[in-house]
Parts: sequence; C-alpha cells; structure tokens
Amino acid sequence: MEDFAALLSVTYRIFALEFTLYGFTFSLWQVFAFSAVAVIVGKFLAEVFFGD
Repeated sequence: MEDFAALLSVTYRIFALEFTLYGFTFSLWQVFAFSAVAVIVGKFLAEVFFGD
C-alpha cells in the first residue's frame, strides 16, 4: 500500500509542475484538463456534423 501511495504522490508532483511558454504559465494539470475537454467537445461536434 505504501508503494501505491508513493506512486500517487510522485504523479501528483509531476502534474503540479509548472512551465512557462510564450509568457504564459501552465501546469500539467491544466494541460491535461484542457486536452480532456477538447477531446469531448471534438467528439461531440464530430457526431453532430458528421454522424448518421
């Protein structure tokens, strides 16, 4: 169980890393959340416009 907790702790620390790109600061959590929302919206729009 300690190994699993350590894995979650390391994962959290990695996702909490911040980086600056073209003057904007992002964390990996923000990038992950944006990607997830973009995929969901993209699939929805593809179904609306190209679905049967």
